[in-house]
Amino acid sequence: MKWRCVVCGYIHEGDNPPETCPVCGVDSSNFVRVEEETRQNENNKNDSVKNAEAALTSPAQTGLSPEEKIVKAVQSISYGLFIITAAANGKDNGQAANTCFQITSDPVQIAIGINKKNYTHELIVQSGKFGISVLDQNGHDLVRRFGYRSGRDADKFEGIKAHRGPSGVMLLDEVLTTMEAEVVKQMDTGTHTLFLGKVTAAEVRSAGEPMTYAYFRKTK
Repeated sequence: MKWRCVVCGYIHEGDNPPETCPVCGVDSSNFVRVEEETRQNENNKNDSVKNAEAALTSPAQTGLSPEEKIVKAVQSISYGLFIITAAANGKDNGQAANTCFQITSDPVQIAIGINKKNYTHELIVQSGKFGISVLDQNGHDLVRRFGYRSGRDADKFEGIKAHRGPSGVMLLDEVLTTMEAEVVKQMDTGTHTLFLGKVTAAEVRSAGEPMTYAYFRKTK
């Protein structure tokens, strides 16, 4: 049985959807069965054919419900893929994430969205800081390592080339750039926390094209 995340498109195989999406961090309510989605799309296609004349005169009549339109609209947003890291009380962890963006340039501030159930969230709250490693288009294995399992159960850094930045947070070596940030504000958004961080240090480690979620899905 296959389940698809309606936010980022991640496919999960199993009897039930995962508690959280390993890529974008949303909870299980955001997963739909692929078989049901296929039937729904086919029904929508048939409805569109039946109403072709109306669709030509009124493009807004797509056969989708208001909720489905929201999902489709959100899916059109472009995402990058990053490894967010944190350290607290002698523990290190990291996770794959696609919510990471610059808010201001003076000072440079970055926002990240992290699921409250994730171990990385716990460490960021405890330490008040986080690291960002920007993946290049060869970062597929890093997405799988840091995105498909919990750091509570395994050392994700084992066998990975990484180093500790000035803030004490672990950063990956084989990436485009790294940044370290101190949390200055945070906002509760329900399932996630949006952390706003002031960037305190950065590295340019290699040249290349950044990994996007669309590219990851296409080439994995």
